[in-house]
Amino acid sequence: MASFHPDNWSQACAHWIHEIQVVFDPPVPSEPGNGGFLRLTRLGASQWAALVALAFTLHCTRPPSTFTRPLPPPGRMPVSAPPAPFVEEGTASWYGGDGDGFAGQPTASGEPYDPDAYTCAHRTLPLGTLVEVTNLRNGEHALFRVNDRGPFARGRILDLSRKGAKVLGFLDQGVARVRIETVNPEGVPVPLDPALDQQDPYVVQVAALSDPANIAALEETLGDAFGPVSLQDAVTQRGVLVKRVRVGSYTQRGDAEKAAQQIAKLLKDRGIEPFITRRR
Repeated sequence: MASFHPDNWSQACAHWIHEIQVVFDPPVPSEPGNGGFLRLTRLGASQWAALVALAFTLHCTRPPSTFTRPLPPPGRMPVSAPPAPFVEEGTASWYGGDGDGFAGQPTASGEPYDPDAYTCAHRTLPLGTLVEVTNLRNGEHALFRVNDRGPFARGRILDLSRKGAKVLGFLDQGVARVRIETVNPEGVPVPLDPALDQQDPYVVQVAALSDPANIAALEETLGDAFGPVSLQDAVTQRGVLVKRVRVGSYTQRGDAEKAAQQIAKLLKDRGIEPFITRRR
């Protein structure tokens, strides 16, 4: 071999490369089924590819999920609030004093008026309704049954019996500011009885007149615009016989209120102020 010298590097490299021999060991035959991890991976690749394709297909074809509110557990379904009792505040008066002529007279319910009973008169509460009445000045309260209609004086919401005025402490004053609330016989607040409410329709009372000519003229005016007019006999506290002129028969209070507004507009020049009450 020639001695190494920088001048003959190319010749030396060529000689070394020529002398290099790469020797591989002969292949060793392997037993079937012993391919190692790589061989197992190659064999299972097709199965894994099929599974991946199937999963991808199911995911793409699945409909989009939507949010649904979870249902409450059994026995805990949401419930609406119970109906509220009827409540009203305003001025109350009383009737049935000595010499006013009401004692023993038929009430709207048909029973004779008893000044010493726990009864009252209201314009629209169904006959037979129980109410707790509280005097807002002194806190006195008691239970009463609605058996009559009234009061018909402007600005008042309730007429108590003489007994009621005495118990609530305003017999001498004549009037008091009160709170009314519908209750059951035990005094527990309850809503209006729907059955009682539907038995007696609303009417619009236009006036209470004693002069036959005025009654006939008003009846003709109202009949042309609102249909049949009904007349009801009544006696005032002064003992005067009058006719209550009434219009309509409404199962819904809202319809009666609309009619009352129309009548008030029609008769505004006569100073008449109609109000809503019941047929009986």
